[in-house]
Amino acid sequence: MYCLVYMSSPTREMDDEEVQELLRRAKQNNDRDGITGILIHTRRRYLQCLEGEEARVEAAFARISLDRRHRAIIRLQSGTIDRRQFPGWALASKMAVNGGSLKEIVEPLVRNCDRAVANELLKFAEARDRAASDQATRQG
Repeated sequence: MYCLVYMSSPTREMDDEEVQELLRRAKQNNDRDGITGILIHTRRRYLQCLEGEEARVEAAFARISLDRRHRAIIRLQSGTIDRRQFPGWALASKMAVNGGSLKEIVEPLVRNCDRAVANELLKFAEARDRAASDQATRQG
């Protein structure tokens, strides 16, 4: 089993309808390709974990990398894992709303994940929460 975790930024803020369409298409593609995973997002950042057969996951990442809705795409980790981290989820999706803690959303989702994958997703959530807190402090 192969796992790839990446982070990106949208080229522009998408409204809820656009995000839902993006997720719908991603789920269809993932179902077709036997890929499972999770997308954690805010209005300014995406963090996604894709898992499945290596060639299919890499092909999905290549498509994402060419998608003009993404910029600043950074591969955080990739490699072999012992088992699927998100079995049964063609693409689980969680969004942090203004003022909400992304870490509180992510923690229960990664409870049964391998430690390395869970740590990568939690690091992202914690960094986002710190940035949101710093921004609120500067504005307040």
